[in-house]
Amino acid sequence: MGIFRAFVSALAGMAAVLIAAPAIAADAGTQLPEAAPAPAEAAPAPVWTFTAEPYFWMAGMTGRVGVRGLPPADIDVDFSQIFDHIDWSPPPVMFAGEARNGRYALFTDFIYLGLEADGSSPGPLPLSANADMNTVVWTFGGSYRVVDTGTATLDVLAGGRLWYLDTDLTVTGPLAVRQASGSKTWVDPLVGIAGNVALGNGLSLHGEADVGGFGVGADIDWQVLGTLQYRYSDSVTLEAGYRYLAVDYEDDGFVFDIAMQGPIIGARFRF
Repeated sequence: MGIFRAFVSALAGMAAVLIAAPAIAADAGTQLPEAAPAPAEAAPAPVWTFTAEPYFWMAGMTGRVGVRGLPPADIDVDFSQIFDHIDWSPPPVMFAGEARNGRYALFTDFIYLGLEADGSSPGPLPLSANADMNTVVWTFGGSYRVVDTGTATLDVLAGGRLWYLDTDLTVTGPLAVRQASGSKTWVDPLVGIAGNVALGNGLSLHGEADVGGFGVGADIDWQVLGTLQYRYSDSVTLEAGYRYLAVDYEDDGFVFDIAMQGPIIGARFRF
């Protein structure tokens, strides 16, 4: 009896194994091996982007202008009078641009402006003066972005500002009229900062400030610029603001101690 019970128990165990084996196999088949983790994607390399901005700066001019052989003339043209004093042949040219790759950028800003201004020349006798000036101001250099939070940026910049002036000066007194002409070209080194702060709804504030000269060309050469920008589309940004640019240059009787300031409007195209 004992052997018989052991035999029956063995058969029952084998039957249980045979019944359970297909279920175990099926369950094992549904368990897929864990997938290997996908390799991390490399960050995309920075690419070059470019912006081009034609603009118009209604720049009034105050200060002193002198040509060798004549005393400097004091001139004062308010920006509200600028359209009456601009020489429209050839017309003014004002253009800025930037090429950016990540945190690094190259920038340029070119101005050509012909302007005629009346003034006076100091002296023991009353003297009136007329200055006819053709001015080229070309700013260029590179920048590095030190702050980028997603809503605010700050760049430090370094470069130069080239000045070219061609001036005809006429001084009229009670006894005579004197005329002189001259031109000068020089380059001022400069350093500065530029930044943007997003305000939402496509609006942002942009500011720039630089200073240069340091006696290399002009004694001092500096500017500040502030604008309100509106991002019309991914490729077009409109802006309006105010710009102030001053330079104090004197060499061999040529004097250009001038401040230029006034409203500025422009459209920036990104591609």
